[in-house]
Amino acid sequence: MEKPRPHDDAVIAARSGAAAPRRFSASELSPAVNLLCDAFAADPVMDWIFRDGARRRDALSTYFSMALMDQSLPHNECHVAPGFEAIAVWLPPDGVKSLNPGLGQQITMAPRIVRACGWKRIPRALAMMAAMEKNHPKTAPHWYLFFLGVSPSMQGMGLGSAILEATLSRVDATGFAASLDNSNPKNTRLYERHGFRVLNEYRPRADGPPIWTMWRDAKRA
Repeated sequence: MEKPRPHDDAVIAARSGAAAPRRFSASELSPAVNLLCDAFAADPVMDWIFRDGARRRDALSTYFSMALMDQSLPHNECHVAPGFEAIAVWLPPDGVKSLNPGLGQQITMAPRIVRACGWKRIPRALAMMAAMEKNHPKTAPHWYLFFLGVSPSMQGMGLGSAILEATLSRVDATGFAASLDNSNPKNTRLYERHGFRVLNEYRPRADGPPIWTMWRDAKRA
């Protein structure tokens, strides 16, 4: 199927929807997870941590379901374009602690992590968690962009920029800074255009993919 062009009616409508996203709830978990699975299908970090081959889709679905239900949706800052072409999942300042669940929650999450990674890749997942915790900015309260994704058929059409700008306006209205972990160098310029800058580059292990910690100073809408 031919990929749509930026000036096609469907693309214009989707971009308009991404510029005016709405919150989604647990009742819409399935389409949100499917969108994230599609958007991150070729992500370097996802490739390194989760199962490959025929089990990759189930691995991603398991992970994103857990990340949304256990870590994101309770904070009510999960945003989607009305047609589920783009998604932005944020953690507010008082929700950033969800990135590092306590022992009880870790025990609850463990079977799903094993299902997503397989036993052989559990050390990779643990290394990733430790590296993210070590490199996460701790100097000031801030919002954290957990996931930003666009449907593959709409990538490169401005939807990511539209939903990022729309949700950053809410961040700015609160007067807090924002951070993210960029797992794909293709996205660096997008984030820089919206005020983020690279703080540092790190790897979960010597054989792991690079990740860039990015920071955006507090602004007012």
